Formats: sequence, C-alpha cells, structure tokens
Amino acid sequence: MLAEPGERTLEPRQLSYQLVAEDEGLLVGVIDVLVRPWRRVEGRGHVILGVRASHHRRGIGRALLNAAIAEARRRSMHRLELTTMAHNDAAIALYRSCGFEHEGLRRASLVIDGRPIDEIYMGLLL
Repeated sequence: MLAEPGERTLEPRQLSYQLVAEDEGLLVGVIDVLVRPWRRVEGRGHVILGVRASHHRRGIGRALLNAAIAEARRRSMHRLELTTMAHNDAAIALYRSCGFEHEGLRRASLVIDGRPIDEIYMGLLL
C-alpha cells in the first residue's frame, strides 16, 4: 500500500533526520524524525523525542521540537506525527503548544511494569 510499483527494488533513500542537544558535552536531548523512503509517504515524518530527566523543564524539548518542525518545513514535508503515553500531561501540553492535535488513542499499546498503557496519537499539518 505504501510502496509504488518498483519502489521495493530501489536502494532506500535516506530521508530521516536527527537533532541533538548537548550541555557541556553531555547529550541531554535527541529528536528523531523518521521518514519512510517511499514517494507516497516521503512528506510524513514520525517524531520521537527524548530529554534526559535531569534536564526536564529547561526548554530543551521545545527547542528540539521547534527545530525539527522548521527542518520539516525546509524539506517541504506536509505532516509530522507522534505518540505519547496518555498520562504524560507535560508532553501532551508541549506538543499541543507547538501545534500538534489529538488524532486518536492506541489502547493498551505499551506494557510498562506489567501494566497496559494507552498512547495518544497526535499530528501536525505543516
């Protein structure tokens, strides 16, 4: 469904990108934007963001997210999407403040400490 005829035999194109944040040489944050190599979805990126717990609430996540959005626009992408745990209010607030909207719920999609955890699916149209 995602690959057009003949695309599966091509050498995969590298469209994904990663940005990092450092504090005095220590890696404190990373954002990956994963982009599939097929033409039908090359303008869509899946965002994975992580900030070291010791550096939460310092604006690092927001800076990385804003930089990833700017890079997506520079690349003429049309959409970014992500998931976050449904109970992670701080992450949800950050994503909403950057323009992401709630698009769905993945029920019991994670298991943490033996407990099922829901994820919220969010998207941003660029």
